Order: sequence, then structure tokens, then C-alpha cells
Amino acid sequence: MESDRDYSADLAAQEAAAREYQPQLEGPLVGERTPSHAITEAYAKADPVYVQKTLALPQTYSHYRPVQGDGNCGWRAIGFGYFEALVQTGNAQLVGAERDRLIQFPILDHSEMVYEDMRDEVAFLMNDIQAAMPDQEAAMDVLVQKFNDLDVANHILYYLRLLTSSFLKGDPNATEYLGFIPEDIGVVGFCQNYLELPGREIEHVGILLLYNVLLKPCAMVIEIAYLDRSPGPEVNTYRIPSEAEGRDPSSLGPVIYLLFRPDHYDILYPHPPPSAAHDIQVHRVSALSHEHQIASNIQNNFQAFGDGAVDMTALTLIPGVSGLGMGMPPLAAPAPSSIESYSPSPQSPWMPSPFADAIPIRQPQPQLKQEQPAPSRRAMSVVSQTVGSRTPPLRFSEYCHPQVAENYTSHEPCFTTSTFKNSHFNTAHYNNPNFQPEEYRPEQDESNYEVVRPTGKRRSH
Repeated sequence: MESDRDYSADLAAQEAAAREYQPQLEGPLVGERTPSHAITEAYAKADPVYVQKTLALPQTYSHYRPVQGDGNCGWRAIGFGYFEALVQTGNAQLVGAERDRLIQFPILDHSEMVYEDMRDEVAFLMNDIQAAMPDQEAAMDVLVQKFNDLDVANHILYYLRLLTSSFLKGDPNATEYLGFIPEDIGVVGFCQNYLELPGREIEHVGILLLYNVLLKPCAMVIEIAYLDRSPGPEVNTYRIPSEAEGRDPSSLGPVIYLLFRPDHYDILYPHPPPSAAHDIQVHRVSALSHEHQIASNIQNNFQAFGDGAVDMTALTLIPGVSGLGMGMPPLAAPAPSSIESYSPSPQSPWMPSPFADAIPIRQPQPQLKQEQPAPSRRAMSVVSQTVGSRTPPLRFSEYCHPQVAENYTSHEPCFTTSTFKNSHFNTAHYNNPNFQPEEYRPEQDESNYEVVRPTGKRRSH
């Protein structure tokens, strides 16, 4: 009997200790943006299901903002996300309109003396955000500072609780939430024991009510990523309202992303959408005519001399300037030539031409005295083609020409001295690149053979 009483006493003591337990919370109420890889590292040694899902989490969400888990993390995450979304819109008028809406919302079943300080803190916060709105970074600094002030944050969060409970009490369509409310306590008891109780974590019905009273009027959306043991390699997501499911985020209003872990909420930030591709127009040119550009420039330069006639016929005979004047009208009609014949004066080149023997010099034929008509474009084209196609004959070496090199056969030089035979210039020498061994020729040995006759006298026997 005594053992049973001792067991009951120990069990009661454990239950009392569990009720009175207060976790030692560290860190800010709302932290700074942190890379989502920190979540992956935190679950590196956890259950394989969590490991797999946290590994895929950074592929969708680049950062997250930790929220302190003091029983108000759900309310705090949604409230902070709401004010942050207002800051990101950059619309100061929207902030002012939302401030007036929240302040004028009727709070039911509570005296104004109870909640006026809480309402004022919400108004002060939105006034400070509106004043700093031209600078979004300054507005975010104000928001983070306010939400990390414990007294200010508690006033703001409890006013959100009162808004939610008042919306449920005054909603004529509250019957749709009756399935989430225990029958023995009713709507009023649910508001007192679940929605308005400090330190009580928000539930699904509370999220629906808070969305309708706080986010829906300004077209905001909530997306919750559930990190649980459900099957699948990635976290499951759920959007409120359900009409936003499957739609592209760019077609929706501001979206508040939340990460739900058992009894805890954090704020997520997805990767920014890729920048829209710019249409680049490329103008392709079908053809380029450098001759036309050069000719146009020359024409403009010649026009600077006045309206006098310029004969450019001689320039067309120069190689490389054969196309001069192509594509442009003649500057003026050429004047009649008064010279009976033209013979170029001989000029001595500054260095001998290597093709002097191969290209004979043609003397111009004397011309009759007559007016020379302006050369037509067709004639100029023929002259340019003739000059351009004329190539000097090259006398290739027999060691360089491909056909000669293929059919090359070694031949013995006309002189065969001992010095030449021992040098690499001899094709029979092994250092010669065209080495060819000498062939044995018996006739040469016979011709070079000399009979040695004895010069002494024979002895007589």
C-alpha cells in the first residue's frame, strides 16, 4: 500500500513539474535572415526523413528568419510577415489605410481600457514604418527593433489575438469553423481558452481566422511548408486561401512563407524569381561594301575642291584601286584630251624586281587624236578583274614544288671529290635529308681497274 501511495505522489510531482516547466529561451524574438543551409546542418544527424527534406529545402528557399519558440511563434511569424510585406510594397498610403482599418476594428466583449494600450502600440509601429517608408531598409530596422522589444511585441501580438477572436464572434458565417471548435466550450470558450490565452500556440483554425481578419483585405497569401514525417523527398506546402494553390507567385499578392516544424513556426524566404529576358534586336547586314564607303569618302573629298571636273580614269588602272568610283556617278564629264599619245617615262626602280625576266614590259601603242569618252562602269570592272587576276609566274625549286618532290629521284652530281663525298650535301651521305645509298656498278670498277705490270727484269734460269 505504501508503494502505491509513493508511486502516486511521484506521478503527481512529475505532472506539476511539467506544468510549471519554462524552457530557457535564448536569442532574439525575431532573428536576422539566415541562409537556409543552417536548417540542413541542424538536421544532419536526425531522422533520415528529415535529412532528406532539409537537404532539398535550400533549393526552394534561400533564407529563413528564426522566431523564438515561446508559445507565440505562430502569431509572431504571421504578424511580422504581415508588416514586412507592407514594407516591401513601398506604398506609404497602403500602410496608412491598414493602420486606420486595424485601429477602427471593433473589439468585442472587452472594455476599451483593456486593449487601448495594445492598439496604440500597433498605431505607433505603423506610423514609424510610414515615416521611414522611402527607405525600406530603415523601415525594416524599425520593424525588427519593435518586434524584439518584449513589451512592445507582447502588446502587438495580443492585439492580433483580440482581432482574431472578435472576428470569430462577429462573423455571421462562423458555422464553417464549428468543426474545429470543441462542442463543450462553444465559440466564446474557444476564444478565451485558445485564441486569447497568452502563450497558447496558434492552431489551424486560428491561422484561418487571422488570415481573414488581417491578410485577406490587402490580398496577401500564406504558404506553409510542413517539415514532418510525411512521405516524399521534399516538404509539403499548403496555401491559404485554397484558391491560390498551383498558381504562380507572380500572379498573386504578397506571399508570407512559413516553415512549420512540430509546434514551431519560422519565416522562409524563397529564391528571387529570375530576371525577365530582354529582347535584343540584332540588325544583320546582308553585304558590306568597303569600296562604296571608300568611294563615297573620296567623292566628298573631291567635291571640296569645287565644281571643277576631275578625271579619275588613270586611278582605275592602279591595282587595288580598280573599284574606285563603283556605285557612284561620275563627278563630271572628262575634258577632251589634247595629247596625241601617251608614253610613260622610264623610271628606275629603287630595287630590282624579282620577276623582271618573267613579265615583259609592254609599250603603249600610240593613239589617234580624238576625244576620249568617259570609261563606262563595265570597262572599269573588266580592267580591275584583269589586273587582279594577273599573277606573276613563280619558279619553284625542285625541292619545294610538290609534284617535283613526289617524283624526285636522286642523281649523282657531276663532280665527286673526296670532300664532297664525306659531306652531308652528298645524297649518299646518311646526314642528307634525301639520303640515297650508292648503287654498285661493276662497269665503274672495270674502268677504274689498272693492271700493275712488274718493272724488274726477269731472271734467266
